[in-house]
Amino acid sequence: MGRIHVVSDSGSDLPKEIREKYNISIVPLSIQFGDDVYVDGVDMPTERFYSELKNGDRLPSTCQPSPADFVKLYEEIAEPGDEIISVHLSSKLSGTYQSAVLASTMVSDISVTVVDSKLASIGIGFVALAAAEAVQNGASKEEALAQAQKVIDNLGVYFVVDTLDFLRRNGRIGKAQAVVGTLLNIKPILTLDDGVVAPVEKVRGKAKALKKIRESIRQYQEDHGGKKLRIGLTHADCLEEAQRFAELLKQDIDIHDLYIDYIGPTIGVHVGPGTIALLFHPIE
Repeated sequence: MGRIHVVSDSGSDLPKEIREKYNISIVPLSIQFGDDVYVDGVDMPTERFYSELKNGDRLPSTCQPSPADFVKLYEEIAEPGDEIISVHLSSKLSGTYQSAVLASTMVSDISVTVVDSKLASIGIGFVALAAAEAVQNGASKEEALAQAQKVIDNLGVYFVVDTLDFLRRNGRIGKAQAVVGTLLNIKPILTLDDGVVAPVEKVRGKAKALKKIRESIRQYQEDHGGKKLRIGLTHADCLEEAQRFAELLKQDIDIHDLYIDYIGPTIGVHVGPGTIALLFHPIE
């Protein structure tokens, strides 16, 4: 019986200690500032990325990994007879999923199943983590995939951006196009609807938007039988604000575990500095 490996991409924003604990391998996307190309997590530290984003005059873009990048990693981590679960960014936001699908046909004697998470940031990470936890607990590939799918089906997503400009200029604005150019200081609460950015509600000011998100998560928990939640709180270079919000969440949400970490360059390119994202699902 071969081993089962779990792979994701740099859009997953999983903390390093979690990736190492559960042996989740990462295929990085690249970030392009003008003619300069950097590999996310390799030669573009997150702090430097946000400094460039805020102070530079070059709007960056992302480049998906090539199928060859995936083949290289798959063959590095797996032996013939092994199986791989490869969990990736929403196929409607990036071509990363398609690269992985193509790569899965290019490796011999290794069975690769590619999963379109329909998510971004630590939402992808939570899908990969569910599969990796199942594998560590002795699950078969099919059982691990079932756990991953359960997270996809139940994951809640809310995020607030300081400005819609980054989503708009990078062509990732999706159904939120309708709220572009609205009144000053309107902070739309956004979500991912079947893998596409979509508006939830327009709120005046970030504090009110975050308060509304807290109320929505409380309601979500009630709707899911009061089960404890795994919560990912990711931020685009606004750690103190994220930490304050985490303390408020702890007051009225029954939390299984809570991860606070940066929105890395792969997603940060598209949402811009100051974004706060909440991604969460019930734990059985």
